[in-house]
Amino acid sequence: MSLEAFLDDFERRNWQRVSDGTVRIAVIGLGWWTVDQAIPAIGASELCETTVTVSSTSEKAKRVAAGVETATHGLSYDEFHAGEAADAYDAVYICSPNALHLPYARTAAELGKAVLCEKPIEASSERGQQMVDACDEAGVPLIVGYRMHTEPAIRRARKLIRDGVIGDPVHAIGTNSQAMLELISDPNQWRLDPELAGSGATVTDIGIYPL
Repeated sequence: MSLEAFLDDFERRNWQRVSDGTVRIAVIGLGWWTVDQAIPAIGASELCETTVTVSSTSEKAKRVAAGVETATHGLSYDEFHAGEAADAYDAVYICSPNALHLPYARTAAELGKAVLCEKPIEASSERGQQMVDACDEAGVPLIVGYRMHTEPAIRRARKLIRDGVIGDPVHAIGTNSQAMLELISDPNQWRLDPELAGSGATVTDIGIYPL
């Protein structure tokens, strides 16, 4: 095997794919990342589609929904919690600030909907456990959109370590940084607010990547 082929294999995604239908998703929290990144990514997938948008006001939600070909409903948070348009989606994708994940997950679980939640799961481990418990009790799937453990190179590294190729690791150093204030100039953004991002603020939100 050539070195190029060997390295290419590091990037191959070989996890199981299920193709027995399209998952209809209600996207909760319509900040810039959701509108510019998450919704377009869902639209590019053959496995899912955005059918409901949920935001602080129904006006904003409907405005965003109008720009999404597959979306049929725009709801306020209160309307979502009241169960409106529950037959229009199969799962929720929670993209709100970290400290607000729990109530949406609870409502989704009560409605029998699968839950995909942006990382980290919540602003504290205690609230994260409440999300796990709510979904377990309702018998619905819960997954956190943390991707590093699914990256092919990371999976290969884990296998090499488990196979003893490099011996027994005793120490590791990891770094991750982003020009957050260049991306979002507002110093009052929620990612810098420990009340919304978690006690570690940006460390809680993006510092988990090296882990």
